[in-house]
Amino acid sequence: MNIGSKFILSFLLVTLVPTILLALLTTTIISGSKKDDAQETINHNLKAAWMQYYARAYQMQYGMLQASTESYIKDAIVGKNQTFLKKQMAAWKKFRPYVDLWAVVDDRAVTIASNNTSRVGVRLSFNGLVEKSIKKKTSYISSEKVSRDILVQEGLAETARVPAALDDKDGKGAVGDLKEGIMLLVVTPVMDDKNSVIGAIITGDLINNDPFIPDTLAESIPGSLVTIAMEETQIATNVMDESGQRTVGQRIPKDVLEEIRMNKGFRGETSIGNRSYITAFDPIINYDGRIIGSLFVGVPREKFVELQYKNIKAVVTIAVIGLFLASVVASFITYMITRPIKSLTRKAQLVSSGNLNIHTTFKEGNDEIADLARTFDIMVTNLRENEDRIKVSRDKMRQQTNLIESIINSLPYCLYVIERNMGIVAWNRHASLACPICKCGSEDECQNMNFITHLPNDELKEGLEKVIREVFATGEPRHLEQKVSPKERGAKELVVRTSVFPIFSERRMVENVVWMAEDVTKKKEIEASVISSEKLAAIGQLAAGIAHEVNNPLGGILNCLYNFKNRKLTDERKIEYLDFMEEGMKRVQNIVRQLLDFSQQHAPALSLTDINGMIEGIVPLFIHSIKDRDIRLVKNLGTGLPPILVDKHQIEQILVNLILNAIQSLEGEGLIEISTRFEGNWYCILVSDNGCGIPPENIPRIFDPFFTTKGVGKGTGLGLSVSRGIIERHKGRIDVESKAGKGTVFKVSLPIAS
Repeated sequence: MNIGSKFILSFLLVTLVPTILLALLTTTIISGSKKDDAQETINHNLKAAWMQYYARAYQMQYGMLQASTESYIKDAIVGKNQTFLKKQMAAWKKFRPYVDLWAVVDDRAVTIASNNTSRVGVRLSFNGLVEKSIKKKTSYISSEKVSRDILVQEGLAETARVPAALDDKDGKGAVGDLKEGIMLLVVTPVMDDKNSVIGAIITGDLINNDPFIPDTLAESIPGSLVTIAMEETQIATNVMDESGQRTVGQRIPKDVLEEIRMNKGFRGETSIGNRSYITAFDPIINYDGRIIGSLFVGVPREKFVELQYKNIKAVVTIAVIGLFLASVVASFITYMITRPIKSLTRKAQLVSSGNLNIHTTFKEGNDEIADLARTFDIMVTNLRENEDRIKVSRDKMRQQTNLIESIINSLPYCLYVIERNMGIVAWNRHASLACPICKCGSEDECQNMNFITHLPNDELKEGLEKVIREVFATGEPRHLEQKVSPKERGAKELVVRTSVFPIFSERRMVENVVWMAEDVTKKKEIEASVISSEKLAAIGQLAAGIAHEVNNPLGGILNCLYNFKNRKLTDERKIEYLDFMEEGMKRVQNIVRQLLDFSQQHAPALSLTDINGMIEGIVPLFIHSIKDRDIRLVKNLGTGLPPILVDKHQIEQILVNLILNAIQSLEGEGLIEISTRFEGNWYCILVSDNGCGIPPENIPRIFDPFFTTKGVGKGTGLGLSVSRGIIERHKGRIDVESKAGKGTVFKVSLPIAS
């Protein structure tokens, strides 16, 4: 749609929309007002219907209250004179022919006489209403649901029966004929001269199939429709169906029934007998508050439709006239506005094709279009001036992009960018050409391939997808070390360090991850060599202390041998020398065995290790180093600590290094304490001393390789560096706290497998 059409449409909308809205608002206000008036009228009609509903009941109550004071009635009740009472009720019937039930009961609500039947001795309770009237000594009027048994007993079953009829809304028939009924009851107690209740007179007007209330209200208020329903079934009405029959037996609408069951009145539109009515419903409630039916008053909705049609016709007429006038005005204004705009459009097309040597012609005036033309000229001028700068920036960006690609492709790592569905997005040249663990034959061979399935090594695939999905979910990087067997026969097993890093979007969402692999086989071999060298250095330091301890028993043994050789000894003395020599050799043997256990080379292997037991085995190695010094070595091991999964020999090496460092830091009297405990999910080993401490400026460097403050020949500077590497491979950490001249505490924290 061009701009001219848009202008015309805008003018039409500006004209039509307010007109239509105003007309609709007027129609709505008029219709709403009429509808409110109708609803208010119906509410008044409902009040009149209730007065008509109870009119007969009040007549019955007035008559029976007078009869209950007559002495001959009291004598007949006391004497249970059925014949007299039946004649009396027959006489009353002539004056109140609409009364369907006449009965007299004693003070226990047992029948003495009934106008409809000769049967006596039957209890008439009507849901407890009779007993309540006798007990309270008060006359009651109530609408009550009457069972089929009572209706049969009183000969009213056929009068009350409401035949089943089809429902106008959903076409479903009623379950069957309605055989119960609603009766407007009046119970009047009869009392003797001592004000004691001797019985009661019961009168009842059966509502079922009785058109009195609907027809009477229609006569007084022409056009009114009235329906009385028991629960969902209409039992009396003046609403007619299409065949001219009363809609007795049909059901009231479900939405109305739901409101009635919640003891709420219903006001509004609903359908009765396939016609829409503006209605008012009220529930019919018996004496103890139970809802047994409803009373409805309504008028047809058709009378409001004609006015709505007239309003719509007026709206259409006004809209057509407005459309014609707006079209003429819009066409003229559109031409005046779009002429210079079309010229600007042609110039803009030339600019888009690359021609920047143009000028506009419509610059006169102070309106927005003239401002647009002048702004267009400025824009074209700026474009010409910036074109060279854009070319320069583009060249720089291309150079930076090429540099970044060269850096990435020069990395000695196998690098892949992976999306959430495990598809490969990008990779570096090392991954496609030089990587020994994942090769791609051509530059496009791996594009969109599943990253997991493209890896040739099963060792790399194992658990990798789970790790990648964890990085996508948590945004935390993960690092792994795996042993990989190359596919080439006879090739050496590789150690591969892999890392998975998240790539965040501007919304801090992980959109891709980077998988990076590095062959660290040689690095591991060098580390193993360094660890072995450091261990041998520790053995040398231990051996210096142990040598003295070995020489002492050896000197005693040589002295005993000399005495055996050059002196005459008694048998007791010989036995004493032999025992001394045996004890000395066992002592030497035990010291040598402890040193051999520590010095043996072991392949790294994780196993459940009792750390406390391991410490108990290591401590004796240092007894000889501190024996002639005023140093105490104290163990404070936590109780009940379970074994944890570590490489026993590597942890031994860490503890030996830490204890040797503590011994070397002590001058004169000293204390070294080894303790263990749990801290959350960490198994903590602490080695503390009260030695010379570490200067603050050296603490950040103590874990650097080859950093040492010891003299030449007294240390390699690798002990703490190797120890930290071992601990990090165990996913743990090592911390240090030290004060110069006060002492040092090294804390090793190892994770506890959950």
